[in-house]
Amino acid sequence: MWKKMVFILAVAAGLQVGCDDDSSSNNNTNNVNNSNNTTPLPEMRCQSAPSADISFTDVSDEVGIGVDGAHLLGNHLGAVDLNGDGYPDIIVHSGNGGLRDAEGTEEYLRGKHILMNEADPQDPERRRFVDFTEASGYDIIPDSGDRGRGASWAVAGDFNNDGHVDLLSGVYGETTQPEIVDRTTVLLGDGQGQFSPQGGEEPFNDISRYSNVSGSLLDYDRDSQLDIFLGYFYSSYGIGPQQDRLYRNANIAGVYRDVTDAMGLTTYNGGEVDGINHKATWGVTACDVNGDGWTDLISSNYGRAYNMLWLSTDGTGFENHTMTSGIAADDNLDWSDNQFYVCHCVLGGGTECDDVPPGTQLINCTSDNWNVGFDDQPWRNAGNTGTSVCADINNDGFMDVYHADITHWHIGQSSDFSQLLLNNGEQATTFTRPDLADIGLDRVHESVDWNQGDIFAMAVDIDNDGYLDIIVGDTDYPGTKLRIFRQLADGTFEESAEELGVYAPRAAGLTYLDYDGDGDYDLLVGFSRMRCTTADADCIFDEPRVRLFRNDGASSQNRVTLSLAGTGAFGGSNTLAIGAVIKITTGDMTQTREIQSGYGHNSIQHPFEITVGLGEACVIDKLEIFWPNKNRTTYTVENVPANYHYTVLESTGISAFTPLSVQ
Repeated sequence: MWKKMVFILAVAAGLQVGCDDDSSSNNNTNNVNNSNNTTPLPEMRCQSAPSADISFTDVSDEVGIGVDGAHLLGNHLGAVDLNGDGYPDIIVHSGNGGLRDAEGTEEYLRGKHILMNEADPQDPERRRFVDFTEASGYDIIPDSGDRGRGASWAVAGDFNNDGHVDLLSGVYGETTQPEIVDRTTVLLGDGQGQFSPQGGEEPFNDISRYSNVSGSLLDYDRDSQLDIFLGYFYSSYGIGPQQDRLYRNANIAGVYRDVTDAMGLTTYNGGEVDGINHKATWGVTACDVNGDGWTDLISSNYGRAYNMLWLSTDGTGFENHTMTSGIAADDNLDWSDNQFYVCHCVLGGGTECDDVPPGTQLINCTSDNWNVGFDDQPWRNAGNTGTSVCADINNDGFMDVYHADITHWHIGQSSDFSQLLLNNGEQATTFTRPDLADIGLDRVHESVDWNQGDIFAMAVDIDNDGYLDIIVGDTDYPGTKLRIFRQLADGTFEESAEELGVYAPRAAGLTYLDYDGDGDYDLLVGFSRMRCTTADADCIFDEPRVRLFRNDGASSQNRVTLSLAGTGAFGGSNTLAIGAVIKITTGDMTQTREIQSGYGHNSIQHPFEITVGLGEACVIDKLEIFWPNKNRTTYTVENVPANYHYTVLESTGISAFTPLSVQ
């Protein structure tokens, strides 16, 4: 209940701000030494013996998503508090969720699910998930009242700034699939977990533009209204890559404008050398890459194509920094071990085989599939990127990027691997790609014919030690699995999923959430059945189940959880504070977090509440919040006790807190 009151207070405060256009009324408070807090800070609380020793326990049956409960199936996962009770709920779509469910389909076999997080009536100290799909109205077919509407993914935001979570419900389908009849749309929430169509002018409903496989929300012009960036795949698989598009929220109920061209985001049929061609986008990410206070855009692209980076020009447009930043691809252009090239030369080839001697033949060469002048070009030797994670991985204050890429052994070393890109912090944004083996992000493959199926990824501090870890969904091929790369204090990583109790082969979907409110992040994981055969021992389920792994141990570290609420008024921030940047300083460590909406392949959605691990530190020396409002005002407060969940209002600062457990 307290959380609902916070949103009410936030909106009320925002209405007062919105009545005055004077820039001095933008709440540019600097609360050093807590002088302007409306709520006094709580007493100190500290863990008696902080420890980074953690493990995970599969609690799927306990929380009601196992086969004897909701029997939850699906691959596209999201977690967000839909009803404002302070606990994250679950949104799940199956791979074929864009199709309508047939009448009479059993509940667990439907292609989309909403499950609410509630107290277990048998034990109020425990949480469970209860299927709420029908009651939510999420799958209601427009203009009919019947259930079964198609939906492939969802991202959360508050499009009308009323303090309730809304959903952008995405539908992926190729233009050659007439059975895909529903379209991407905005559904408004009522604050109780129920949703209804917003209606109005939604240009993303255009039938010629419905191969959108990912979406991310942002306030690109900081007018308090959430805008939509959509990534578009092929029109038909392998044919006709499409333009990614930006849609501006016109602040008129249900009206969005396509501002792609006006904002300088135009791509073309052609222009591969300069990276300005249409690409088969697999995921989009919205974040402030260069730290100037304006949200930038990343497109993660399939087809061994360049990834794209668009930097905002103070909210008035975007500039293409794909090639100059180094985000496009790595610099390995040695295609000599590409087995298609090897076969090309074995079968006769040309003078190019003298210029670039082919590597070892590892496959039977029955046909020539190498296209001279095409496959040997730099823009054809990039990656198959499903997700680009944007986060400050090394705690230097600059947003880094982790690309999750599908890589096949037979394509060779020129195809990009999943890789960490460290932001150099320069005015002209550039990235460095540290060697994978040097930092512990490499893989050891036990066979020649290996495949890495990295599509999903996220950065999250699973042990609350203050260092972000990288979790990758490596899926769909034999030997693939969920991988947890745990970051050490020296900036290197150790893969430790199974050591921590998470055995998730062919992990095709993931998100993190603190489902039990204990101040550490749990993992929700989907399992794939694609490419499974009876001979594959790692296909441990006969259906694409969803499993929840509870984090045991990280709550013994000091930590803090923050819930931010923007005013939602003219000149203020959107109510969910999407785009806000949080900096937390303890001793000589400063951690930077940004509140983001969904991102990556099929739009991974995390809760908007941010938990930051503090390790042995019992107090935050300085907490800074950079609000995504018109003037990007800053809130600063010092000496904040750890081990609390704080609510911070844009208008008044810290307004409420509840204790997190200590030992």
